[in-house]
Amino acid sequence: MSKRFNLMLRRIRELMDQIIQEQEAKRKSELDVLQSQINPHFLYNTLNSVTRLAELGRNEEVVTTITSLSRFFRISLSKGKHIISVQDELEHVRHYLIIQTIRFKNKFRYEIRADEAALKCSTLKLILQPLVENAIHHGIEKSAEEGFIDIEARLEGDNLIFRILDNGIGMTSDTVEKLLSGNIRSERGSGVGVRNVQERITLYYGPGYGLHFESEPEEGTTVTITIPAVQPDSLEQGGMQP
Repeated sequence: MSKRFNLMLRRIRELMDQIIQEQEAKRKSELDVLQSQINPHFLYNTLNSVTRLAELGRNEEVVTTITSLSRFFRISLSKGKHIISVQDELEHVRHYLIIQTIRFKNKFRYEIRADEAALKCSTLKLILQPLVENAIHHGIEKSAEEGFIDIEARLEGDNLIFRILDNGIGMTSDTVEKLLSGNIRSERGSGVGVRNVQERITLYYGPGYGLHFESEPEEGTTVTITIPAVQPDSLEQGGMQP
């Protein structure tokens, strides 16, 4: 009886390990699928801009655009990692903004700020650029005034906070709901929509984290991203896996 009981316990442990492994594989697979939704339109539009700049003899802008495009995709790939440093995430969106300010002929300005403590944290990659893309295409591009985008990263207690503010045309609550449901998506950008960002954050960090929108028509938009403040050493010590 004791021998059979021990065999049963061993079998239960094996089945539990198998379930955990299967769930982990599923989670990584879902992340891979979600993060692979990169639309070629952004690359196509950028290369078109490079061609026009070259034809106009604006060689300095050609070099700047191509350099930023290269660094943008290098960080996007990140050797297959899902988790990168906050510094790299901010660098990624900075190169995106460099390209877009050239494409849109300096229609908007931008500022990127971060606490030193926040820069040392890790974050799920590619969560800022889709929100900045949304600010440009659905807010600033449609405004007659000069646009401004402010990006901030800071720590609040145990949380890492990203804030993206723009002075564009703003949105109704109905439009915000459509963005989060995936019913509005820019086909000229990267193709990684707002809903994608929310889904990835929830999948990786849990339902208590994600996006919060504050917006009114003609009043601009502020998006706040809340995720756990995770240090790289905690990843190495058996915490969240990249």
